Amino acid sequence: MNISKKPVILALLAITLVAGCSSPQAATPPTENVETVTPVQVETVKTGSVSSEAGISAKLAPSEEVQVAPKMGGKITALPVKLGQYVEKGQLLFKLDETELQNSVRQAEAGLRVAQANLNQTGSSSDQGLVQAKNSLKQAETSLADAKVNQQRMQQLFNQGAISAQQMEQANSQLTTAQTSYENAQQSLQAAQQKTGVQVSEASVNQSAVSLANAREQLANATVTAPISGFVSSVNGAVGQMSGQSPVVVIVNTNPLLVKANLSEADITKVKVGTVVKVNVQSTDKMIEAKVTAVSPVMDSQLKAYPIEISIPNPSNELKSDMVVNVTFPSATSEASNTIVISRKAVFDRDGKRFVFKLEGETAKLTEVTTGKSSSDLIEVTNGLAAGDQVVVKGQTLLQDGSKTSIQK
Repeated sequence: MNISKKPVILALLAITLVAGCSSPQAATPPTENVETVTPVQVETVKTGSVSSEAGISAKLAPSEEVQVAPKMGGKITALPVKLGQYVEKGQLLFKLDETELQNSVRQAEAGLRVAQANLNQTGSSSDQGLVQAKNSLKQAETSLADAKVNQQRMQQLFNQGAISAQQMEQANSQLTTAQTSYENAQQSLQAAQQKTGVQVSEASVNQSAVSLANAREQLANATVTAPISGFVSSVNGAVGQMSGQSPVVVIVNTNPLLVKANLSEADITKVKVGTVVKVNVQSTDKMIEAKVTAVSPVMDSQLKAYPIEISIPNPSNELKSDMVVNVTFPSATSEASNTIVISRKAVFDRDGKRFVFKLEGETAKLTEVTTGKSSSDLIEVTNGLAAGDQVVVKGQTLLQDGSKTSIQK
């Protein structure tokens, strides 16, 4: 009897253990889903208009720039101006050595006196004038031969690098002067052979007067003055240095300054002389209103654009040449005063369409919109929104259609 009841007892114990293990799982309550709330910033949709403006980057430039170089070579004996100095028109910039030039003037003056004295000797025969013309020709011929020899010698030295370009230039100039004197002497001889003694003397006086005028002009050219008023932007010489044909002093007029820009065919139609533009100086972050002062009627064939100039007043010299500026040109403004206008940052593209997140209570709804004109910060919405709607302008990247939001300021 005891043996036959044992299997039944074991089966009952197994059922009891299974029931005890499964009962806690059945009693576990289900987990609740917690909805995420996204903080956003919003903007209320309003009516208004959009003004689009075209802009370019450019640099400021002087309204005038003059590179002052001497008309002839020579040693600099005075250079009283310095970099950055303001000079008035006519003020001394530099002087060249005048010793040889003064001697040339005195020689020309003496030659004129001799010519006038010869003219006064009306009793002299034409043969004397002819002899004088022949002597002058012989002297001019000798001077020309000497100048040629000297020029050839200087050319050899220049090719060897033994002399400067300035010295070579002086040798060429002397040869040219000697050639001119020789030709004048030939003409005087021909005139002497055809004219009376008085006529020869008159021609000699005229020739001497021209020589004196040239010598005085050369002497005057040794003193160089400022052709305009402005600031010295460059000094490229020193006292004692030989000057050549390169500029010794550069003067710029910086009041006003100019913006030189190039506009496309589409933009040039919006601009004319007198058009007011906005100029932002990047280094100072200063906004200046200026006017267009010149518009080219012809397109630059290389740039495929129309050059214009904008004048920037600069009485205090605060602005400097080559500063970078941004120029904004006004364009047409939307005429519709009831157009829906929102911030550009509220609009985003997806699958070739444009959307915004519009708030309905605390829920963000993905809303497709149709847009119109735009500027750097505003955009027209022609369909999809109404005045008074609220759109998300910050936090869109964290949203999905139907997301819960909390408005942050």
